[in-house]
Amino acid sequence: MAKHSVRQGTRSASRARRTRNIVLVVVGVVLALAAVCGFLGYRFYREALQVRDHELAAVQALQGLQDSEQLKDTDALNEAVAQAQEHASAAKEITDGGLWKAASFVPVVGDDVKTVRGMVDVVDGVVGQTLPVLASTMQNLMGAELSGGEGQLNLQPIIDAQDGLVRANELMQEQASAIEDLPTPHIGMVRSAYEQGRDQLTKVADMLDGVSGMVQVAPKMLGAEGSRTYLLVAQTTSEQRSGGGLVGSLGTMHTEQGKISVGDFHSNTEFISLGESANEEEHDVFSAPLRFSMDIRDLFAVPDISRVAEMLDNVWQKSEYACPLDGIIVIDPVFIQEMVRINGDITLDNGYVLTGENTAEFMLNSIYKWYEPQEQDGYFEYVAASVMDGAFSNMTTDKMLQVVQAMGSLAENRHFYAYTFHEDEAQYFQDGGLAKSVPSSESEPEVGIYLNEQHGSKMGWYITREGTVTKTSCNGDGSRTYHVTYTLANTITDEELQTATDYILGPTQNSVGSSYVMQGGTSVQRMLFYAPAGGTITDFTSTGNVQDQVNKTMDGKELITNVAYLEPGTSVTYEFNVTTSPKATSDLKIDQSPAGWLESGIAYDVDECPAE
Repeated sequence: MAKHSVRQGTRSASRARRTRNIVLVVVGVVLALAAVCGFLGYRFYREALQVRDHELAAVQALQGLQDSEQLKDTDALNEAVAQAQEHASAAKEITDGGLWKAASFVPVVGDDVKTVRGMVDVVDGVVGQTLPVLASTMQNLMGAELSGGEGQLNLQPIIDAQDGLVRANELMQEQASAIEDLPTPHIGMVRSAYEQGRDQLTKVADMLDGVSGMVQVAPKMLGAEGSRTYLLVAQTTSEQRSGGGLVGSLGTMHTEQGKISVGDFHSNTEFISLGESANEEEHDVFSAPLRFSMDIRDLFAVPDISRVAEMLDNVWQKSEYACPLDGIIVIDPVFIQEMVRINGDITLDNGYVLTGENTAEFMLNSIYKWYEPQEQDGYFEYVAASVMDGAFSNMTTDKMLQVVQAMGSLAENRHFYAYTFHEDEAQYFQDGGLAKSVPSSESEPEVGIYLNEQHGSKMGWYITREGTVTKTSCNGDGSRTYHVTYTLANTITDEELQTATDYILGPTQNSVGSSYVMQGGTSVQRMLFYAPAGGTITDFTSTGNVQDQVNKTMDGKELITNVAYLEPGTSVTYEFNVTTSPKATSDLKIDQSPAGWLESGIAYDVDECPAE
């Protein structure tokens, strides 16, 4: 028994020594790996900082390209491309290394590494493929002579630039989509760099898309493929309608091979007697509290521009000026002000000078204070004709880029419409964003909010709008939900109430003596709310004097409508939730009736999906 006990003790001690040795070896390996990982981790951290700095420098070099006016300076454009290429190449060399490839497989952190590498590839593609095409195209265009003499525009250089801009735009949109599709990084430093890069490239992509689209449409609009005659419609948003304002006058613009002529404008009084062309649903929506006549003055109460174009053509063909139309062009005082800013000041016969700062206020407010109604139309028509005559005359590439950028943003906010009746050109006009309709895209969702003045006043100048769009959830089916607030306020002061004319303040008793009587300076707005295509509006509430809310259908689209009563100094606020289609690929925006200024008044908080 004693010998057995000794042998057993010896075996136990031997096993203990082997276990201890194994533990020591494992500890040694772990320590060694920790040392290696520490070294590699430090190296990776340093390289990550270098990549961040190179990427931000590359994107910073492209920052000026967010404004299309920067494209005219080809030397600066080429320098920006060279700087961006240097930094993009340096970043790509680092992220193509073995350490970064291996780090892509590390849990959690690996996803951030993949995003960084994807972003580096995108920026490298932008500066290595897209921008050289853009720079070469712009260099050729800047060196061209666009003014053909005798008021004719030389369209050939613009046509020659189309293919290059289309190719650059296609590449840029692909790259913008690629960076948008990358997963949002977890690490704060990485996420910040990614978001800055994504936002900058998105702005460049939006700018280039607008320039490319307008360069495609301009020659067609200006008669490169045959003469064109457009109905030219001038409207005033001082008396608001869904898609703009009350139509004040109509004229024509004729174009042929770059030669532009603007005909006489004719007051709406010449067309009122021709009647209306609205359908039963449109009459039903605008039947009270003030029944719209739906003659030429009210047609933009319908926010669907294709329907408005149809009705405008119908009225024009009944008039003594009837002629075949190729499309319609619609302008308002904000558009006119932007063209004055580009073309130069206009001096009226009384010596008053209209500039790029005061034209909209003059046409939307001052004109009603200073002149009798019979004089107002004359001034409005003179200014409108002057800016349309000047918009395409004495053209240079510099001026063209300014006009292109202005028209794109003005069309986005419904201050300008260009609609063609030629189906083969529609992709460049209405489908290209130059003639907005009611919300119709499931992938790029909008909620429509439209105003219609029911008091027969010119109070639009005093009605401000403020809104917020806040993302509240990203849903399992791919849809997104947002909370929307929208406030209208009547800002007219007591002093202005005392000095403004009844023409501005509106009648206190209508001409037929009905009970529809309002305090002067009260705005009464027939509101229309449209859900995004494939989406819904829920939990709709309001504060303030809002009455008669109902659901309606107009021109095949469902909507919510009610009436907001805005006495001087009061406001109303709407709140509701919006859920988009599961097909949405961008965040929700508000499409609203145009105001008398450029600012939308809408704030967006949509960057992140809230935590569940």
